[in-house]
Amino acid sequence: MTSNKTNRKRFFILDGFALLYRAHFALIRNPLITSYGLHTSALFGFANQVMKLIRSENPDYIVCAFDSKEKTFRHDMYEKYKANRPPMPQELQEQLPHLWEMLEAMNLPVLKKPGVEADDIIGTLALSANEEGLDTYIVSGDKDFMQLMNDHIFMYAPGTRKSPDPVIYDPKKVEEKWGVPPEKMIDLLGLMGDSSDNVPGVAGVGEKTAVKLINAYGSLEGALANADKVTNKRVHKGLKEGAENARLSKELVTILTDVELACQVDDLLKKDMDLDACTEKFRELEFHALLKQLSSELGLEDKKPQPKVDKNYQTVLSKKDLTSLIKTLKG
Repeated sequence: MTSNKTNRKRFFILDGFALLYRAHFALIRNPLITSYGLHTSALFGFANQVMKLIRSENPDYIVCAFDSKEKTFRHDMYEKYKANRPPMPQELQEQLPHLWEMLEAMNLPVLKKPGVEADDIIGTLALSANEEGLDTYIVSGDKDFMQLMNDHIFMYAPGTRKSPDPVIYDPKKVEEKWGVPPEKMIDLLGLMGDSSDNVPGVAGVGEKTAVKLINAYGSLEGALANADKVTNKRVHKGLKEGAENARLSKELVTILTDVELACQVDDLLKKDMDLDACTEKFRELEFHALLKQLSSELGLEDKKPQPKVDKNYQTVLSKKDLTSLIKTLKG
């Protein structure tokens, strides 16, 4: 269990599609396929991850946030936003109807909103929870969330096979990893860009250079204003010619924290899984290992230990022995 640095209750927000893709690609070489031909690697990995998290962390509040199909304001700002991403694999698309059913059976609330990215839902919930006195853990490996870190908002990066323990990012750990504090992450990403989202950044400026610029001049705007002091010709040119791209990139990576949502944090109290519904769904998906977890590891079944019985075996070899045994049993 992660150490709770405060006495606050804890809220875990799951970056839904990030965890689903992670599970899908973790088993890409040896995919799970049911006897009737349905790929289930992503579903199994997702459910296993969530059950493990609930078992180890016992959150007070929990929710899964997902992107919607629709384009967002970021696509309106920059037509090429995320344009480099391939479409969702067909075998993963086929698992989505089962995902929603599985989450319902597990009593995990789902939040998604047309035209809004999961990042912005998560950012809004995290700040709202902070204001309500909760500690929030964003379950994701996405560096974009590091801009939100403070004394009560953390990133919970799931472990891997080689390093099974989760990595918990607080402001100190963010700065150790990236060289800048959380509040400067959007300046860093604005300068260096983000290839995973096709955010351009400044030509000629990579991570190390971006860190140096921010540490030297305080911010993205400071770096742009002091471009003439930069001696590296390529970086100097990038800053002089790429100011518009830099500002656009910073805006693209900035997570919204004021999205209007259909629920409040108080609505997201963790509930016990529906054992019957989970059993039915896991049987359908042929998740035998998870069926065992439902009863043994999560303790969802009321298994009372059988009373210890002293056993005394005797061999009856004669009528006399039988008569004696009957008298003993009758007391």
